[in-house]
Amino acid sequence: MTALDDAIDIMAVRHAAVWSAYEMASQAAQVAAIAGEALELLGIDPAAATLAGEQVPSVRLALDVMVWRWVENRTGLLFDFSADGGSYHRSQLAASAARMRRMAEDRAAWAGLPAFAQPPVEVTRLVPDEEATYCVTIGL
Repeated sequence: MTALDDAIDIMAVRHAAVWSAYEMASQAAQVAAIAGEALELLGIDPAAATLAGEQVPSVRLALDVMVWRWVENRTGLLFDFSADGGSYHRSQLAASAARMRRMAEDRAAWAGLPAFAQPPVEVTRLVPDEEATYCVTIGL
């Protein structure tokens, strides 16, 4: 067993509904890429020996983000249409995946995972312009 194998197993259990809906069991290369990227974001070598117990919570959070990013990418090109008196809103799936991805990124950031930290935003001052409107200077 390697860290990559452990991550794939975690993904299969933690995201069973996505795993089933997208038939991920038959997409080994895609699954390995998702899990490998999650491990690399955490600084874990995918070829390393099995995951240490203290790494598992971070891997779960990173996999949540990566799986929802993958679903969001897969559904991003879906479109809404009407046919035969019915209205089909397939973009709802993309919107839901985006919402789930943002929540997963927030959880990962709150857990202190550096790869998912938000950049600091600082409002330094309001600066009046010549036309008496105000601009905000933001430092990133």
